[in-house]
Amino acid sequence: MLEALWTMAQLLTLVSSLAIVLVLLARPLLQRSFGSELAYMAWAAVPLALLAVLVPQAPSPVPHPVVSGWTAQTMSAVQASIQQAPTDPRPWLLAIWCLGALAMLVSMARTQRRFARQVARQPGQAFDCCEQASPAVFGLWRPRIVLPVDFATRYDVHEQALLLAHEHEHLRRNDIPAQALASVLRCVFWFNPLMHLAARRFRLDQELACDAAVLRRHPRERRRYGEAMLKTQLAALSLPLGCHWPSCHPLKERITMLKQSAPGPARRRFGSSVIAAGLAVLALGAWAAQPSEAAKAGMKPLQALTDDDVIVQPKYPAAAVKEGIGGLVVLDLLIGDDGIPTDIRVHRADPEGVFEKQAVEAAREWRFNAGREGRRGDKVEGWIRVPVKFTPPATTPPSASPSPAESEA
Repeated sequence: MLEALWTMAQLLTLVSSLAIVLVLLARPLLQRSFGSELAYMAWAAVPLALLAVLVPQAPSPVPHPVVSGWTAQTMSAVQASIQQAPTDPRPWLLAIWCLGALAMLVSMARTQRRFARQVARQPGQAFDCCEQASPAVFGLWRPRIVLPVDFATRYDVHEQALLLAHEHEHLRRNDIPAQALASVLRCVFWFNPLMHLAARRFRLDQELACDAAVLRRHPRERRRYGEAMLKTQLAALSLPLGCHWPSCHPLKERITMLKQSAPGPARRRFGSSVIAAGLAVLALGAWAAQPSEAAKAGMKPLQALTDDDVIVQPKYPAAAVKEGIGGLVVLDLLIGDDGIPTDIRVHRADPEGVFEKQAVEAAREWRFNAGREGRRGDKVEGWIRVPVKFTPPATTPPSASPSPAESEA
């Protein structure tokens, strides 16, 4: 379980980072070619790539080694210690990961609650009021438009209509759930600076897309729309779940966008097709790039196991002999190219705490004819799984030997 979690965490981090880099690189070209609305769609690449990685591939056949006369041995790479490596840092790293995600989630929740306390609810009205000077859409389950208390005096009638059209566009596009997903990803990948950079650019593109949608319906109001932006006092609060007019540098980019001409219907359709195809290719590539089950396990197949292997029988514990206890210990051994075990780990034991010590002590004395790989017959290093069955004295004379019946694929 630990190995699977660690491998999946690394894979998700790598895939999300690559997707973010691709979107950041393609973003300026998409904006110039197809407009801000379609460029905003490109951010779907990040969750789609993560989802593609989580979709399992069809199981692939696992190669089986040659079985010797005394046991059946299957290959498996075990890169994490289960009982034999208490200093393995991965459990601690995963714990730190979870604590960091929880801390960031709590911080976002506090920011959201702090803003919610400042909002004066207006039952029966189309919007709420707040001392914050930036128009915004606030709330996840029942999003509402929040306007500054001086909204009616600061803006003229035409500017008010444009600002309200902008906020209604956020509601129409369901931008708050999209922000919720972005916030979740920021919590999960809190340690990745690319994710925080992507969240900021994502929010900016979200605003640019709404700007472009409003101006597409009001093409003659570009100047008035820009004046409304300049009148808007810049918000100092960044909400995890809220669409508000952002800070200085994005505002400059939004005003610059007003000078660009909107793409025509034909270019928009073509751009939608290009972006949809790109998202499909990226998701398929992320899914296909998953390592096979054998590769996820780090499997290094050894193609030859012979009867020349030297196996020392484990000692049967005196207490187990007295009580007539039998059991099974499955060992994972890293066999060096000289045939000597360099790492011994207990994969599982039944019952626990009875036979593990004797099995490990005996395994240190085992010697293997190291596997051969490739046409040249090179010696290779690889893992091997050896089940050791302890038969209780009540059934047969006390003995402990590797058991072919308990081998695992």
